[in-house]
Amino acid sequence: NLASSMPGLIPFDYGQLLIDQKANEGVSLGYDQLRNQSASVVTPLNVRSLDEEVIARVSEMRLSSDVILDSHAVTRESYGFRAIPFSHGQLSRLALDGVIVLRCDIDILLKRMETDRQGRRQVSAELAREHLLLQEGVSISYAIACGCPIYILDTTMLTQDEVFAESLRILVGLGLSAEGLSPSPAS
Repeated sequence: NLASSMPGLIPFDYGQLLIDQKANEGVSLGYDQLRNQSASVVTPLNVRSLDEEVIARVSEMRLSSDVILDSHAVTRESYGFRAIPFSHGQLSRLALDGVIVLRCDIDILLKRMETDRQGRRQVSAELAREHLLLQEGVSISYAIACGCPIYILDTTMLTQDEVFAESLRILVGLGLSAEGLSPSPAS
Protein backbone atom coordinates (compact mmCIF):
# COMPACT_ATOMS: atom_id res chain seq x y z
CA ASN A 1 0.00 0.00 0.00
CA LEU A 2 1.61 3.20 -1.20
CA ALA A 3 0.07 5.48 1.41
CA SER A 4 1.10 3.32 4.37
CA SER A 5 4.67 3.24 3.01
CA MET A 6 5.06 7.02 2.94
CA PRO A 7 5.44 8.84 6.27
CA GLY A 8 3.53 12.11 6.43
CA LEU A 9 1.14 11.10 3.65
CA ILE A 10 -2.49 10.92 4.72
CA PRO A 11 -4.60 8.34 2.85
CA PHE A 12 -8.37 8.45 2.46
CA ASP A 13 -9.68 4.99 1.55
CA TYR A 14 -13.29 5.58 0.47
CA GLY A 15 -14.28 1.97 1.00
CA GLN A 16 -13.12 2.03 4.61
CA LEU A 17 -14.67 5.45 5.18
CA LEU A 18 -18.02 4.15 3.88
CA ILE A 19 -17.74 1.10 6.16
CA ASP A 20 -17.02 3.42 9.11
CA GLN A 21 -19.93 5.68 8.16
CA LYS A 22 -22.32 2.71 8.04
CA ALA A 23 -20.98 1.49 11.42
CA ASN A 24 -21.87 4.90 12.89
CA GLU A 25 -25.40 4.27 11.57
CA GLY A 26 -25.44 0.89 13.36
CA VAL A 27 -24.85 -1.18 10.20
CA SER A 28 -22.02 -3.72 10.40
CA LEU A 29 -20.41 -4.01 6.99
CA GLY A 30 -17.14 -5.44 5.67
CA TYR A 31 -15.32 -4.95 2.36
CA ASP A 32 -16.80 -8.17 0.98
CA GLN A 33 -20.34 -6.96 1.65
CA LEU A 34 -19.55 -3.45 0.43
CA ARG A 35 -18.33 -4.82 -2.90
CA ASN A 36 -21.03 -7.46 -3.30
CA GLN A 37 -24.04 -5.46 -2.10
CA SER A 38 -22.86 -1.95 -2.96
CA ALA A 39 -26.05 -0.18 -4.11
CA SER A 40 -28.23 -2.02 -1.60
CA VAL A 41 -26.14 -0.87 1.40
CA VAL A 42 -24.66 2.46 0.27
CA THR A 43 -26.91 5.18 -1.09
CA PRO A 44 -25.95 8.21 -3.18
CA LEU A 45 -26.76 10.28 -0.07
CA ASN A 46 -24.18 8.26 1.92
CA VAL A 47 -21.56 8.97 -0.74
CA ARG A 48 -22.45 12.69 -1.04
CA SER A 49 -22.25 13.25 2.72
CA LEU A 50 -18.93 11.40 2.86
CA ASP A 51 -17.65 13.44 -0.10
CA GLU A 52 -18.39 16.67 1.78
CA GLU A 53 -16.71 15.39 4.93
CA VAL A 54 -13.62 14.30 2.99
CA ILE A 55 -13.38 17.60 1.10
CA ALA A 56 -13.46 19.54 4.37
CA ARG A 57 -10.84 17.29 5.98
CA VAL A 58 -8.59 17.28 2.90
CA SER A 59 -8.69 21.09 2.64
CA GLU A 60 -7.54 21.36 6.24
CA MET A 61 -4.92 18.60 6.04
CA ARG A 62 -3.35 19.87 2.82
CA LEU A 63 -2.03 22.85 4.77
CA SER A 64 0.51 20.57 6.46
CA SER A 65 0.44 17.20 4.65
CA ASP A 66 0.13 15.47 1.33
CA VAL A 67 -3.10 13.53 0.82
CA ILE A 68 -4.07 10.56 -1.34
CA LEU A 69 -7.71 9.78 -2.12
CA ASP A 70 -8.26 6.10 -2.93
CA SER A 71 -11.60 6.06 -4.67
CA HIS A 72 -13.61 4.10 -7.21
CA ALA A 73 -16.59 6.13 -8.38
CA VAL A 74 -17.90 3.31 -10.58
CA THR A 75 -19.27 0.17 -8.93
CA ARG A 76 -20.46 -3.08 -10.46
CA GLU A 77 -24.04 -3.73 -9.42
CA SER A 78 -26.54 -6.54 -9.94
CA TYR A 79 -28.27 -4.40 -12.60
CA GLY A 80 -25.11 -3.14 -14.34
CA PHE A 81 -22.94 -0.24 -13.17
CA ARG A 82 -23.41 2.76 -10.90
CA ALA A 83 -21.26 5.88 -10.72
CA ILE A 84 -21.44 8.50 -7.99
CA PRO A 85 -18.58 10.84 -8.96
CA PHE A 86 -17.52 14.10 -7.40
CA SER A 87 -19.41 17.08 -8.83
CA HIS A 88 -17.60 19.86 -10.69
CA GLY A 89 -17.98 22.11 -7.63
CA GLN A 90 -16.57 19.43 -5.34
CA LEU A 91 -13.61 18.91 -7.67
CA SER A 92 -12.96 22.67 -7.67
CA ARG A 93 -12.74 22.61 -3.88
CA LEU A 94 -10.54 19.48 -3.89
CA ALA A 95 -8.15 21.00 -6.45
CA LEU A 96 -6.46 17.70 -7.27
CA ASP A 97 -2.77 17.92 -8.17
CA GLY A 98 -2.83 14.72 -10.17
CA VAL A 99 -4.76 11.53 -10.82
CA ILE A 100 -3.17 8.08 -10.91
CA VAL A 101 -5.11 5.13 -12.29
CA LEU A 102 -3.85 1.58 -11.93
CA ARG A 103 -4.95 -0.71 -14.76
CA CYS A 104 -3.98 -4.05 -16.23
CA ASP A 105 -4.93 -6.36 -19.07
CA ILE A 106 -8.36 -7.89 -18.50
CA ASP A 107 -7.16 -11.52 -18.54
CA ILE A 108 -4.62 -10.75 -15.80
CA LEU A 109 -7.17 -8.72 -13.85
CA LEU A 110 -9.64 -11.61 -13.89
CA LYS A 111 -6.91 -14.03 -12.71
CA ARG A 112 -6.02 -11.65 -9.88
CA MET A 113 -9.69 -11.38 -8.89
CA GLU A 114 -10.07 -15.17 -8.88
CA THR A 115 -7.09 -15.47 -6.55
CA ASP A 116 -8.55 -12.96 -4.08
CA ARG A 117 -12.27 -12.21 -4.70
CA GLN A 118 -12.82 -10.07 -1.57
CA GLY A 119 -16.55 -9.95 -2.27
CA ARG A 120 -16.20 -8.96 -5.90
CA ARG A 121 -18.91 -10.20 -8.22
CA GLN A 122 -18.12 -12.79 -10.87
CA VAL A 123 -17.79 -10.90 -14.17
CA SER A 124 -17.09 -11.69 -17.78
CA ALA A 125 -14.07 -10.27 -19.56
CA GLU A 126 -16.38 -7.85 -21.42
CA LEU A 127 -17.96 -6.53 -18.20
CA ALA A 128 -14.54 -6.19 -16.56
CA ARG A 129 -13.27 -4.26 -19.60
CA GLU A 130 -16.33 -1.99 -19.54
CA HIS A 131 -15.86 -1.35 -15.81
CA LEU A 132 -12.21 -0.47 -16.35
CA LEU A 133 -13.06 1.92 -19.19
CA LEU A 134 -15.84 3.60 -17.20
CA GLN A 135 -13.50 4.08 -14.23
CA GLU A 136 -10.79 5.51 -16.50
CA GLY A 137 -13.38 7.84 -18.08
CA VAL A 138 -14.39 9.22 -14.68
CA SER A 139 -10.72 9.67 -13.79
CA ILE A 140 -10.03 11.56 -17.01
CA SER A 141 -12.99 13.85 -16.33
CA TYR A 142 -11.59 14.54 -12.83
CA ALA A 143 -8.22 15.51 -14.32
CA ILE A 144 -9.87 17.75 -16.92
CA ALA A 145 -12.05 19.48 -14.30
CA CYS A 146 -9.03 20.08 -12.03
CA GLY A 147 -6.64 20.96 -14.85
CA CYS A 148 -4.20 18.37 -13.56
CA PRO A 149 -2.29 15.53 -15.22
CA ILE A 150 -3.55 11.97 -15.24
CA TYR A 151 -1.26 8.95 -15.21
CA ILE A 152 -2.66 5.56 -16.22
CA LEU A 153 -0.18 2.97 -15.01
CA ASP A 154 -0.28 -0.39 -16.75
CA THR A 155 0.42 -2.81 -13.91
CA THR A 156 0.00 -5.93 -16.06
CA MET A 157 3.64 -6.97 -15.87
CA LEU A 158 4.77 -4.96 -12.83
CA THR A 159 5.54 -6.23 -9.35
CA GLN A 160 4.15 -4.48 -6.30
CA ASP A 161 7.56 -2.82 -5.76
CA GLU A 162 7.65 -1.62 -9.37
CA VAL A 163 4.16 -0.11 -9.06
CA PHE A 164 5.31 1.60 -5.86
CA ALA A 165 8.46 2.97 -7.53
CA GLU A 166 6.58 4.29 -10.56
CA SER A 167 3.84 5.83 -8.39
CA LEU A 168 6.49 7.44 -6.20
CA ARG A 169 8.24 8.88 -9.27
CA ILE A 170 4.94 10.42 -10.38
CA LEU A 171 4.17 11.82 -6.93
CA VAL A 172 7.64 13.36 -6.67
CA GLY A 173 7.06 14.92 -10.09
CA LEU A 174 3.87 16.45 -8.69
CA GLY A 175 5.81 18.02 -5.81
CA LEU A 176 5.63 15.39 -3.05
CA SER A 177 8.78 15.15 -0.95
CA ALA A 178 10.36 11.71 -1.27
CA GLU A 179 12.94 12.15 1.48
CA GLY A 180 13.50 8.87 3.30
CA LEU A 181 10.88 6.97 1.35
CA SER A 182 11.39 3.44 0.15
CA PRO A 183 9.10 0.62 -0.94
CA SER A 184 7.61 -1.50 1.80
CA PRO A 185 8.31 -5.21 1.56
CA ALA A 186 5.90 -6.97 -0.79
CA SER A 187 3.21 -8.84 1.09
